[in-house]
Amino acid sequence: MRSFIAVDTGERVPAMIDGISEKLRRMGFKASWVPGSNAHLTLAFLDNIEQERLSLIASMLSRRLRGFPSFTLETGRIGYFKHKELPKVIWVAIERNQSLLNLQRETKVVLEAMNLPVDGNFRPHLTVGRMKFSPPMWRKFLSTIEDERIIFPVGEVSVFESILSREGARYRKVFTCSFEGGLIEHAVEG
Repeated sequence: MRSFIAVDTGERVPAMIDGISEKLRRMGFKASWVPGSNAHLTLAFLDNIEQERLSLIASMLSRRLRGFPSFTLETGRIGYFKHKELPKVIWVAIERNQSLLNLQRETKVVLEAMNLPVDGNFRPHLTVGRMKFSPPMWRKFLSTIEDERIIFPVGEVSVFESILSREGARYRKVFTCSFEGGLIEHAVEG
């Protein structure tokens, strides 16, 4: 299954993501918009992994993260990855802190032990949209969107399945690894 390991963003961030998408739409941006309900901070993308191996990864990750201290993250500025001088992806930054970097490193240790490649360029962000068209004054438009700072707690990581369809990607939690100890396997929706 196509999957990734990520941090859930809490209850307030999805509304912020939807609000930014709506402002960008009104400014003339066209994109594959990420619904706020799909907001997450990716620690590692796993691509296509068979269920048994995914279970093993979740189990190893759960053991590795047992006792990891809970912490908070904060949303930051609006940014973008560009291609040929146009924005390719618009995102909201997540302020880096040592706890986040440690969490990403622990995740990387587990994946490398399973001989899975991990992207070494960790840039914490929440994707707002993958651009199809940007208006001529796109830089100026982006600069007018005020940064809303939201602080959210992190006490677990989840392994998600990405289900692709014509309507876009839908994400389903497969496992949750609590820092307090314990691995939760989520039931498949009927």
